[in-house]
Amino acid sequence: MSFAFLTRAFGRDAPDEVEEPETAPARASRRDRRAGRADAVLTEALGQKVLHAFLQNRHQTLVPLTLNLRVLEPAQRDLVIQAMAAAFLAQGRRQDPAPVRDALARISAAEAERQRLDKALAAPLALGDLLDAIQDADLGAYAYVASLLAVDQRRRVNQLYLAYLAERLGLAEDVVSSLHRRYRV
Repeated sequence: MSFAFLTRAFGRDAPDEVEEPETAPARASRRDRRAGRADAVLTEALGQKVLHAFLQNRHQTLVPLTLNLRVLEPAQRDLVIQAMAAAFLAQGRRQDPAPVRDALARISAAEAERQRLDKALAAPLALGDLLDAIQDADLGAYAYVASLLAVDQRRRVNQLYLAYLAERLGLAEDVVSSLHRRYRV
């Protein structure tokens, strides 16, 4: 009866048949639909959290976690070692290259790579040509890590060199900060 009153009050005709109250199966299907919506909301919320976590850490997963010279081809190894030598020489003062050799050992260098380092320190490539070759080989992050390991990161001149290198190689700021966190000496 209340339905008839409402339809007359709003100017609509009452339906010919009066609807019967809900039965148990109709209530159950409504409950199933609500549960389905709750599952969809939960799935969407969980998906958003997973996506957010991935986006927060994407550079840790997309940028190489370790620099291992053994996995690179010989030409790529040479470029990384040249980058290491260039960073060491960019410090401006002659020092003992022992820390660079230690850094080479840290990235799984063999005796042949140590000899290449000595040659690169004796006769370095022009920095512009070296960086162009590194970009062509798509080794920007590797060269940056090698340079990071080759220098004293606390000295201002080295910080400026690394900033120049990151800019020249087109590395994003979050990639650079991730590499600094990972390879802090």
